[in-house]
Amino acid sequence: MSGLLLPDYRDLLMVSSGDERSIKGMVTINQASADWLASRIDTGTYFDVLDHFGIDPFSHLNPVEDLVFNQVITLNL
Repeated sequence: MSGLLLPDYRDLLMVSSGDERSIKGMVTINQASADWLASRIDTGTYFDVLDHFGIDPFSHLNPVEDLVFNQVITLNL
């Protein structure tokens, strides 16, 4: 049986920054993503963080939800 590596959903929610001024925001957003997935912050708080940095929470999460909930995982036995 080939190994199945489940995705780390934090990777799907991470953002990157092109300029040094935005690195602090990038770190804050990525930490909030990890905290939200680990249930250390609630959805409202996470959405507030995204909104504070100009990211529409639904536009940010909908593609990730599509990947997570509509993916097909196959195993070669």
